[in-house]
Amino acid sequence: MAKILVADDNIEIQELLNFILTEEGHELIIASDGEEALEKAIKENPDLILLDIMLPRMSGYEICEKLKNNPTTASIPIIILTSLTQTKDRITGIKLGADEYVCKPFEPYELVARIEALLKRAKTSISVNPLTGLPGNIRVEEEIKNRLNSGQQFAIFYIDIDNFGPVNEKYGFEKGNSIIIMLSKILKQCLSSIEENGFVGHMSDEDFVLIVSPYNIDELARKIIELFNNEIINCYDEEVKKMGFFYISDRDGKEKKVPVATLSIGIGIISPEKYSHPLSVINYAKDMWRIAKSQPENSYVIG
Repeated sequence: MAKILVADDNIEIQELLNFILTEEGHELIIASDGEEALEKAIKENPDLILLDIMLPRMSGYEICEKLKNNPTTASIPIIILTSLTQTKDRITGIKLGADEYVCKPFEPYELVARIEALLKRAKTSISVNPLTGLPGNIRVEEEIKNRLNSGQQFAIFYIDIDNFGPVNEKYGFEKGNSIIIMLSKILKQCLSSIEENGFVGHMSDEDFVLIVSPYNIDELARKIIELFNNEIINCYDEEVKKMGFFYISDRDGKEKKVPVATLSIGIGIISPEKYSHPLSVINYAKDMWRIAKSQPENSYVIG
């Protein structure tokens, strides 16, 4: 079941969509004007939006642009429903980030088929991190669930880059993204050299997960840190390379000393009979990571 926002001021279309989509098991949210649609899209965070262009108070084009420019709503799929049929209208919608463009009058069950396909595509896309191409949160949880079901002990690494935010502040997000990609390559390289059946996932931002057999854990952690240290220094300018740190201003305008980025790694040895849910496994690895984070730079803690 998906939560679908219908933004259309035509009562007949609202009733038609309500009938066919609730019949398919979906939950509907109705908005009759543009401002209401934008407000509900942000508040309700629907799985998909059916968006009319000719809305009172704010056009569908404006809504689409605002939603796609907002990080919290940018990934919501949008299907434009409109009686505007000219090519330039379709191109405008697509340029603003709409995923589909359906002209009125539409065939109801063809629209349902498009909705189902788009929901499936959206679910697939969020299971892969767009920056690194690594499995995302959904796939990480599925992998942990499979490991728990196997009954075999395994190890989970929770890996985070220390002092990462200031890098974005000093050099920009493009530099930060290059560091994240660099770390993802290191993790894949280290994993392939130690274990064939290991798994690497990208949870969010600079947070990664490794899932491996409970052997050679120290060797793997040390290798990751060694390769990261060798590469990270080249991501800074010559002055930072010499000093090993740089300064940024905090919220009060005071200069803050920031060391070169390092890694904190929490490692949990997991016995499946002790855990009933993937999130409890992740949380245990995070507990180990918090301990590592409190220690000197480039730390790993095994629990």
